[in-house]
Amino acid sequence: MKMEKVTTMSGRQSFMNVRQLTIAGLLTAVTVFLGVTGYGFIPLGFMNATILHVPTIIAALTGGRRVGMTVGFMFGVFSFVQTLRAPAMLMLFAVQTSIVYDAAICIVPRVLLGLIAYEVYELAGKRGLSLYTRTALTAVIATVCHTVLFLGMYTLLVGSAFAEAQQIPFTNVINLMIGITLTNGIPEAIVCGLIVTPVVTALRKSGIVRS
Repeated sequence: MKMEKVTTMSGRQSFMNVRQLTIAGLLTAVTVFLGVTGYGFIPLGFMNATILHVPTIIAALTGGRRVGMTVGFMFGVFSFVQTLRAPAMLMLFAVQTSIVYDAAICIVPRVLLGLIAYEVYELAGKRGLSLYTRTALTAVIATVCHTVLFLGMYTLLVGSAFAEAQQIPFTNVINLMIGITLTNGIPEAIVCGLIVTPVVTALRKSGIVRS
């Protein structure tokens, strides 16, 4: 994926070109739409798999590193605002502990998601994998990494305080996060692969998105 360099009238390279800005804006809007409407959650019977991270991965694979990280940042900001409006139990505790910690937990893993998706996709391409395989592999790996980063940062920043508040050993918090990773992260990775793979493959084969 070679992204063209764009310079301004003064000769300085711009952050993103028009095509990249369009992709970033569109996929950010999709992220917000999925979150606000509730369509970003797919019932699997035993749990609801979130697909709010899917636009960030698609952004990285179709627009490049900067686009993926930008959409990831906006995804994180949206998630942060949501924790201030109607937080889930774990995030409610993060908000009450520290707004700064809450913002970091929401934003940093999502920015890194865009970066990881891009780098995994590029590495898979260098390995000679087919478009379909490298896209599916990237979607699954990036989703698992996103889950681990999000829960890992939560544990690092507020895990001890959460354990103290609940009067449980810190190891119980770690076990809880591992359980969430296994029960939520893996199904979400599979769902993400099933969504991202045909979308990105179709866009690239159609020529709408250049390799």
